[in-house]
Amino acid sequence: MDASVSQSSHPVSRLRTSPAVRLLFIVEFLTSAGANFLQVGIFFYTRQRFEWTLRSNFLLAAMQGVFYVLGAMNADRLTRIWSRRGALARLYAALAVVALLGAMLPYSLVLAMLLPLYSGLNAMAWPILESLVSEGLESDAMSRRIAVYNLIWSSAGALVLALNGTIIEHFAGGVFAIPAIFHGFCAVLIYTSCRSRPDPAPASEHSHAAPVKIEPELRRLRTTALWLSRVALPATYVLIYSLMALMPSLPVMHSLDTARQTLVSSTWMVTRLLTFVALGFTAWWHTRPRLLVAAAWLMLLAFLGTVIRPSELLGHGNLSTDLLAMIISQGLLGIALGLIYAASLYFGMVLSEGSTEHGGYHEALIGLGSILGPGAGAIAQTVRPGNVQAGIMAVGGVIGASVLAVGVTGLILRFRRQKSAEGS
Repeated sequence: MDASVSQSSHPVSRLRTSPAVRLLFIVEFLTSAGANFLQVGIFFYTRQRFEWTLRSNFLLAAMQGVFYVLGAMNADRLTRIWSRRGALARLYAALAVVALLGAMLPYSLVLAMLLPLYSGLNAMAWPILESLVSEGLESDAMSRRIAVYNLIWSSAGALVLALNGTIIEHFAGGVFAIPAIFHGFCAVLIYTSCRSRPDPAPASEHSHAAPVKIEPELRRLRTTALWLSRVALPATYVLIYSLMALMPSLPVMHSLDTARQTLVSSTWMVTRLLTFVALGFTAWWHTRPRLLVAAAWLMLLAFLGTVIRPSELLGHGNLSTDLLAMIISQGLLGIALGLIYAASLYFGMVLSEGSTEHGGYHEALIGLGSILGPGAGAIAQTVRPGNVQAGIMAVGGVIGASVLAVGVTGLILRFRRQKSAEGS
C-alpha cells in the first residue's frame, strides 16, 4: 500500500478495554439478544402462535421500520435533554416495560401495537451506545473496538435466533419475558454507571479539540467507502427483515419444526459473525471501496439462492438438495451483509469521531430498509394473497434497485475524482 494512504497519522495505539467499556459490551450483548427476540425472530412467533399470514408479517416488519427510523433520528436530540448514559438508562427501562407488557398481554392486536414501539425505543438506544463505545479512539483502535462491538451484537443475534424456535415451542412467554429481564438489567447497569462516573461529552461537542489530521487520499477513500456502504446499507435490512418474514412461509421450511426452522435460518448470522471477526483483525478493506460494490452484488445473488429452490429451477430435486442450497446461500449472504454493515459503522464513526448523530444516520438507514423491503412484500401480498413468489419478486426488485444504486454511486464518485484530478 502507498505510504500516502496509511491507516492513521498516529502510531497504532494499543486497544485498552476499561471496566466502563466492558460494561457497555455486556449491555450491548443483552440489548442485541432482546432485539433479536422481538425484531428478527418474532416472525416465527407470530406465525406459530397466531398463524399470521406472510402479508401480516411483512406489515409488522414495515411498521417496525417506520418507528425505527423515527427513533434513530431522535437519538441525538434525546442526549441533549439528558446525558447519554441518562438517556440509555431511561430507554432500557422503557424497553423492559414494553417487553413485560408483551409477556403479560400475549394478544395479537396488543403485540401489533407494542412491537413497533419497542423497535422505536431500541433505535434510539443503539446510536447512543455506538457513540459511547467508539469515542476518543484513533482510526486503528476504533477499527478494532468496532470489530469487537460487531462481534458481540452479532453473536447474541445468532445465538438467539438459533434457540428461538425451541423457546417458542416450550416457553412461548419467554420470547417477551427474557428481553424484559435483559433490558431491566441493562437499565440498572447504566443507571449505576451514571452515578459512579460523569458522562463525557460526545466527540462532536469537543469544540476545543484540534481536528485529527487525515491525508487527503485517505480521507477520499474513507468518504467513498462511507457513501457506498450507506447506499447499500438499507438494502441489507430490506433483505434481513424481508427474509425473516419470508422464512416461515418458504416451502423448504414446511417439513421442519419451529426449532429447526430458526436453527437453519441463523446460518447467515453465523457467517456474518465470522466476517466481523476477519474484518476486525485486518485493515486491507479500509482502502478498497470497490469491495462494497462486489458485496452488494453478492448480497442480491445470495438472497435469490436462499429463497429459490433448485428443484423449482431444474424441475427435479429433493428436500436435502434444496436445504443445502439454502444453507450455502445464507453463508455467502452473511459475508456480504457483514462487510457492508462493518463499513457503514466504521467509516461513519471514524469520519465523525464517534458522534451520536452519525450513529443515528446509520440506524435510520437500517430502519429505512426495513420499511422498503417488507412494505414492497406487503403490497405484493395484497395484490396476490398467499403467493410467496410474488413477495420474493417484490423484495428482490427492491434489493436489485439498491444494488444498481450502489453501482451508479460508485461511477459518480469516480467521475468526480477524475474531474477533480484534471482540474488540479
